[in-house]
Amino acid sequence: MHNKRLPLLLTSLLVFFVMFGFGLLLQLKLRELGASLLMVGLLTTVRGAVETFGSPAWGAISDGLKKRKLLMILLVLTPAFLYFAYSVIETPIVFILFSSLIAFFTAGFEPIAMALSTEHSRDSVRNTSRELSILNTANSIGMLTGRIMLSILLVFFTVSQAINWYAFVALIAVIPVLFLKEEKHLVSRRKGFLNRLFPLKEDSTPLWENGLWAVYAGTFLRQLGTAGATSIIAIYMTERIGLSGAATAIITSINPFMQIFSHIFFGRVISKTGPRKSTLIGIGLTVFTMVFFAVAKNWVLIAIGYFCLGIAFGAFINGAGTMVSLCSPPGRRAEFLGLLRSARAIGFMVGPMLAGTVAEYSYFGMFIMMASLIATGGLIVIVFTKERFVTS
Repeated sequence: MHNKRLPLLLTSLLVFFVMFGFGLLLQLKLRELGASLLMVGLLTTVRGAVETFGSPAWGAISDGLKKRKLLMILLVLTPAFLYFAYSVIETPIVFILFSSLIAFFTAGFEPIAMALSTEHSRDSVRNTSRELSILNTANSIGMLTGRIMLSILLVFFTVSQAINWYAFVALIAVIPVLFLKEEKHLVSRRKGFLNRLFPLKEDSTPLWENGLWAVYAGTFLRQLGTAGATSIIAIYMTERIGLSGAATAIITSINPFMQIFSHIFFGRVISKTGPRKSTLIGIGLTVFTMVFFAVAKNWVLIAIGYFCLGIAFGAFINGAGTMVSLCSPPGRRAEFLGLLRSARAIGFMVGPMLAGTVAEYSYFGMFIMMASLIATGGLIVIVFTKERFVTS
């Protein structure tokens, strides 16, 4: 492992360790506060709305800076301090609004980390997909260990106590950032505050090259489906399937476990198959995941679904991330990677509300609806994207 990668990889691992743990903890905490399924879904919706605008904005800000390190410190350290408040808030709506404040800061981490990872990949499929796969592998290791640790903590501690434990780990995540060695990148020069903050307002041409807009559309629909289903999956597994909180955490950890191998595999083969095919494989496997969830009567099919979802994410995010990186202007890479995060965030925003509403009547109908929307995203990618990249 290259020494220059290590601080970024350690930070990403710890950040995703915390975020993936909180993903389930916050659902359980809201349910403890008496929130309805619709209110639980609203949590993800509000966070998605904030991240939709926050990700490209933070990406554009970082593109306009000669150094991204100080910005990374801010985006890691600020949420870490705020996380502790989750354990003492007692009103669901206040809990949701506070989560939106945290989401504003966490929104910028992923696009900036991806930009740092691919900054010197010489704009080839092989190098870009390799760097992204290494970063995404670290992220998935963080998700896996975070979810496994959560299953252990929930055996011995309350949800509020587990929240404080994860907040402490979030503080530790800033340490590797201090050792980040960053080289100067091509700085995006834009006139006017709004143009600096949202350069797409001034020049949207790259969106139409190689059908990049369709990658964002497919990303949105895939994330809508997965976010919708997973925003209430903890409730589905505990109340409908009858699993404990600890068992739920263990089964859902299959997803990040499989992601580790999927990132490594697709990071290697994308240079041969192309990022477009990898993206489509990821979308297709996600459809199968929703079908398994829909027909599940016990933990077995849920586990198979999470197995598919883990493989799907590695195929999808490495393919989509590579396509976006190679289609982005060099001085605006973090911005366009931020837009990829925004497309996912809009899915986070819309999916849970839709899923929560439909699930009040039928879990089966909700999962099938999510599968149909994800499949539609795949069709858009098939029809409208093109693949014209350097493969070496």
